[in-house]
Parts: sequence; structure tokens; C-alpha cells
Amino acid sequence: MCWLYDDHAQPLSVQTGDGAPYRLPYKHKQLVNVDFSSAPFNIEDLTLLQNFVDILEGYSAEEIGTSLEHAALCAAAFVRFGCPQMPQSWHFQKSNIEEWAPERHICELNSGFDDGLCLIIDRDEEFASCLLLSGDMQLSPIKTLKQYHVIKVLHNRLLPSTLEMRQTMLSNQRLA
Repeated sequence: MCWLYDDHAQPLSVQTGDGAPYRLPYKHKQLVNVDFSSAPFNIEDLTLLQNFVDILEGYSAEEIGTSLEHAALCAAAFVRFGCPQMPQSWHFQKSNIEEWAPERHICELNSGFDDGLCLIIDRDEEFASCLLLSGDMQLSPIKTLKQYHVIKVLHNRLLPSTLEMRQTMLSNQRLA
């Protein structure tokens, strides 16, 4: 596997060895550290990719609304090459959850116009960077978050995903 970068075409792609490269949805201005035309995946890239695959493999493509492999590749690419972001929490409604458990990686965000299923790709004590798994999400009358794009928000904007709650209920029923 290797990263491919081309200033003139869709800037960043991944060559997986399965035919044509997979084009990632990020424009040049959204990327940093892309001073190469081809670069092999390193151990950190492979570890990131495997971590995201492990998180997503508990869900079907129908449940999350996208290919698990594409979502994992986009997440790994953004962690590796995405520009640092300023938080944009004001787009989203507040949650009543005091603390977001570190083992929770799937969340929902609600803008009041739309809601979206997200993968938390990075977090610190105050903020989480969320990759939109579901289709494009309307944030305001004039702004849309595109699928696989990332937005940084305060933890108090993260909502439990209905998918995660359903899985917990099914797991509890099996144990009973």
C-alpha cells in the first residue's frame, strides 16, 4: 500500500494493489506534509488503519451508510495528512453527557438542520475530531459538511449513536 499525491488531479489517493487508486475526498488546502508523489505506508499508517478497521468492523456497511474500508482509509489519511483544525462546536446542539468515555468511537452530531453519524478519529481532554460517516450533513442554511470530512467539536456536542445503543441492547439480551 502507498500514498499517492498529485497537485493537479485529486490530490491524495491510496494505492492498495487492488487496481485503480482510491481517491480521497480532501483538497490540497486541507492537507499538510504532502511533499511526495508516492510514499509507502509506514508502521504508524498501518497501525492507524488497523485501529479504525477494528472499530468499524462491528458495524455493517448498511448500518453506517458507507464502505468500512473507505471510511478507515479516509480516517487514517486525515490523521496523517489533515490540517490542524479550529473547533466549530457552535454548529451543533449540546449533549447532556458530562464525560465521553474513551472507548466510545462512534457518535452522532446534531446541527438542528441535520444529524450525522461520525467516527471519532482523534480526541484530547476537551475536543474530538469527528469524521462524518453518513452522507453530507447540513450545518447551517449555507454550510454543509461532506461525507468523510472532519470537524472538531467540544465533547459536550457528542451524542451517543443509535447504532451503539442498539448493539449494547442486543449484547445485553444475549447475556440475559
